[in-house]
Amino acid sequence: GCVTQAYRGLFVYALSHVLYNACMIAGILFLYPLFGEKGLALGVVLGAFLHLAVQFPVLRAHRFVPYLSTRIDFSSIKEIVLVSLPRTLTLSMNQLVLIAIIAIASTIKEGSVSIFNFSYNLQSVPIIIIGVSYSVAAFPALIKFFSSGDKGGFAREIETAARIILFWSLPISFLFIVLRAQIVRVILGTGKFSWEDTRLTAAMLALFAVSLVAQSLMPLLVRGYYAAGHTKRPLYVNLFSHALIVGLAFGLIALVREWPDFRYFIESLFRVSDLAGTEVLMLALAYSIGSLTNVFLLFRIFERDMAPGLFSRVKRTFFESFAASFLMGFAAYQFLDVFDDIFRLDTFMGVFLQGLFSGLIGIAVGLIVLKLLGSEELRQISEAMRHKFWRTKALAPEQQEL
Repeated sequence: GCVTQAYRGLFVYALSHVLYNACMIAGILFLYPLFGEKGLALGVVLGAFLHLAVQFPVLRAHRFVPYLSTRIDFSSIKEIVLVSLPRTLTLSMNQLVLIAIIAIASTIKEGSVSIFNFSYNLQSVPIIIIGVSYSVAAFPALIKFFSSGDKGGFAREIETAARIILFWSLPISFLFIVLRAQIVRVILGTGKFSWEDTRLTAAMLALFAVSLVAQSLMPLLVRGYYAAGHTKRPLYVNLFSHALIVGLAFGLIALVREWPDFRYFIESLFRVSDLAGTEVLMLALAYSIGSLTNVFLLFRIFERDMAPGLFSRVKRTFFESFAASFLMGFAAYQFLDVFDDIFRLDTFMGVFLQGLFSGLIGIAVGLIVLKLLGSEELRQISEAMRHKFWRTKALAPEQQEL
């Protein structure tokens, strides 16, 4: 997969994941009724095979096909291990922190682990779609610029990707905060998932959304360091920020239990004062504070090491998108009350339409604000869409008489 990305086979790389997940779903729907639990395993195995097979033509076209060799280059193996070990530890760090947080959640109230997992999974969707996708797409270009010594091109690629991530992630963050209950109810509100569960999960989703921009920028900055072969700096920053998350999780839960005023403030802010187990919200708050700290430190260090003046070049995009997102969220919030009187909120379709129309009106307001502010990103997207869907016919020269 990494080799496919390096050769810019991004569509094939994306298709491999689609095939993998499609086979797992097929294993559940079709193979499980025939073979039982073995059918689930067969779906995973088939998906893994197709995941590799669809990428193989790209590897073969670039003559990057694996072969057996009796010669072992220990110097290269040593170099790879030294470079990849910090990367491995960095990737493991987030999983270890999640295990620690889930362990803490298991001591709070029955169902707290599920509420944390549901809200975490929901907030991860835009991070993967925006932050991870743009980071993956930019990675081959970053490697090319750095390896050729073009530091200016490297900095421009980082700047462009950071601006796009900010442009998209800020509005989504505000919409997640405003429409949190509608999002949770539409996606999860079936079976035994009660209204009380919805409210707690929605409150956690809002707290996660506070750091959505930071979590979306993090993969880009980390990959920027990896493109330059510097894998230790992200590790040090992650060690500090993830230790901070665990420490804050313990500290904030103790604070909300011992300080009634703080508990009242949090519960009143998210309108969950009548629910039990609100201490679980502190886990999302701790995670967001740690993520914001992480990206702040990583951004400042990256700017100093790799791209001087990066913040000054992206701050206009940040403030334009923030202003538009704030007004977008405000408009969506106001229209929630309007559609509250129009749709029945005790039905799936009523909740869905309330959130949909409120969100669409908010997005329209945000687009108007961006247009008035002269957003460069909006102009580029508009031009790209116009050329894609409204292509003008080329005028052929008049035929000359023979």
